[in-house]
Amino acid sequence: MNDLKERLNGRTSFLDSDKPELLVIGEKENTAAMHMPSNNANHSHLIFTDDSHNSRTLQALNMMRKNRNFCDVVLLVGSSEIYGHRAILAASSPYLYQLFNVEEEKKGNIRESVMSYKLNGGFDKKSLEILIEYMYTGSLEVDDSMVKNIYLVATQLKMGKVAKKCIEYLIENLNVENCIDIRSLPGISNARTFLDRINQFISSKFEMLMKSSSFLCLPCFKIEVLSQSRQEMELVNPTALLRLAIQWIKRQEDFKIENFVEKLAFQTHLLYLALDNTLQDCSDLPSSDLSDSEIVQDYKKMSKKHGAVSSTGTKRKVPLQPAGPRVLILGENGANGQEEDPDWDLIAFNRVGVELFSEYAFLALTIVSNRLSRLSVSMKLNPSPITTPEGSRPVSQGPDTYQMVAHMTDVKCAAGCANFNETLLVCGGYDRGECLKCVESYDPITNLWAALAPLKEARGRFNIAVVLGNVYAVGGSNGSTELCTVEKYDPEEHKWTRVSNLPIARSNAGVCGLNDKLYCVGGWNGQVGMKQCEMYDPLKDTWVTIAPLKIGRSQAGVCAFENRLVAVGGCDAWNCLSSMEVYDPVRNVWETGPSMTTNRRGCGMAVFKGKLYVVGGSDGTHSLSTTEIFDWAEQTWTPGPNMTTPRANVGVAVIGNRLYAVGGFSGKTFLNSIEYLDESTNEWTTFVPKLAEDSQQITNALYPVNIHKKKP
Repeated sequence: MNDLKERLNGRTSFLDSDKPELLVIGEKENTAAMHMPSNNANHSHLIFTDDSHNSRTLQALNMMRKNRNFCDVVLLVGSSEIYGHRAILAASSPYLYQLFNVEEEKKGNIRESVMSYKLNGGFDKKSLEILIEYMYTGSLEVDDSMVKNIYLVATQLKMGKVAKKCIEYLIENLNVENCIDIRSLPGISNARTFLDRINQFISSKFEMLMKSSSFLCLPCFKIEVLSQSRQEMELVNPTALLRLAIQWIKRQEDFKIENFVEKLAFQTHLLYLALDNTLQDCSDLPSSDLSDSEIVQDYKKMSKKHGAVSSTGTKRKVPLQPAGPRVLILGENGANGQEEDPDWDLIAFNRVGVELFSEYAFLALTIVSNRLSRLSVSMKLNPSPITTPEGSRPVSQGPDTYQMVAHMTDVKCAAGCANFNETLLVCGGYDRGECLKCVESYDPITNLWAALAPLKEARGRFNIAVVLGNVYAVGGSNGSTELCTVEKYDPEEHKWTRVSNLPIARSNAGVCGLNDKLYCVGGWNGQVGMKQCEMYDPLKDTWVTIAPLKIGRSQAGVCAFENRLVAVGGCDAWNCLSSMEVYDPVRNVWETGPSMTTNRRGCGMAVFKGKLYVVGGSDGTHSLSTTEIFDWAEQTWTPGPNMTTPRANVGVAVIGNRLYAVGGFSGKTFLNSIEYLDESTNEWTTFVPKLAEDSQQITNALYPVNIHKKKP
């Protein structure tokens, strides 16, 4: 014992406090002993539990660590050495456990009595020492100024409980001075609950935060968006505009360029809103474009001088001016309904006054490439003379000339949708809670919805078609089972009546009319996509089975075209399809046609401008805003203009010179909105001209070839 104390050179040891103990059964605190009888009367058991053993052992180990007794690991942080016991450290930190394992595998059978590990990644020495003390004691008490550093090191060491407690403390003590730093902490975006609380605080204090030094020190992206009129500026949706700006920055990201964020934030970028619902750099505008004003020309020269990155490699050939205000594309869902990305997000924004930028300018706090950044976006009037396209609003019209397309009464997807006497008829559907019976009709002239007689039974995931002046609702689901029932709406009697049932119950079938007959194509029987197809004769009230599809499919886009039936996409059982089949009723045969470029189910399909338009749907992962156009003569598919909002299980119908997309599921929410593709502008919009005292102007715009609206 004396030799041991000499080697310790006078250091305190847990051995010094150890004194002989007399074990008294049943009398020491937190201990217990008792004799238990056994099967053998001559034997008994001693049971002894020392509840203080664990803490006493760790206390002794901690004392040994401080005195460097039996330490088998040294952590090197800069020029400092931190001693410890590998087993304790590895048991407390998954990061250290992995580090020790990797190094041990590298050295194989070569074992050292004390292993040294250099910690990379900027570990704070003081915080690391505090956390190692915690590993031995289970107790953590640190000054307010150290909590952030403790969190950072705990995150590096993958000590989840400690990191969580630190974040809870920091959030409880949020203020304008520290909220930017806390929002910038690594890993914070993975804790959604904490992230939401920080974002809410920042939003509530953003006006004050804009003046703080921590905010002003962030890199700032400066973007100007060209507008053709002050009316467009007044109608802009700021949230949508800012999210589109973030998407533009994201498209410029190039990891090959060092300090890319700083370089992109170095100059002001002049952008315009293109017809595909994206912001594009004005340096891409061809010199022949009507929007190529002096402002744009000066910007092109500046961009060339600074070597700015072009957002696209192709030049635009379309005029910048659309048929209505640019807010048509900046709809309420904003930024094309893109799914949230925590590394590219809008946190808070505020409108800024004339003294800073312009009357229509916004300053925002954003996450750009997982970094907090400022974003300044202002609307800039382009003074270039632009020829107003046919069907566009006159320049003299004020900002109150346009209004939003009226929404449906309820959110819904997978509803029946059709043109019924030049109104948009929407039946049933699914509203995220139940299948619906309601029926409503939209009048494009008045921009109003009217309720009609409800279906006899609730049904969703079905389609409707108009044959011989009557509406037929075919099959579907009532929420618990597939339906074989069919209903007919008589506009003269204003009620639904039952007709002959389908031979087989199904949902998600394609339904359309052709040559005064009603067709039901494929569908879902609860187990698999169906090949079976039927034809209904309204005069005989009978169903007849016709040739089956080559591929069983449900949620397919189906419509009549060129005296044939066309079925595209859908789902077989597990896979989304891109294939196309065409039915010839004369020969009673399905033939394979050219496949779409995108696999999609739950899409809408209609004949528009003499071609087949496939709208939205889902690729099995995301709801789609894309469209595709099929040219029958060329037998080719080409991309069409994107919708303002992704829509899966969307309904479509053509009225006048507009292709309507109705409801659906955006990937986040069920929708009650509708939008339309305007033939004269070839862009989707959620705005219509306001109804004037004389509605003939709107009628002429909707029916440019003097098609008179029929009244039901």
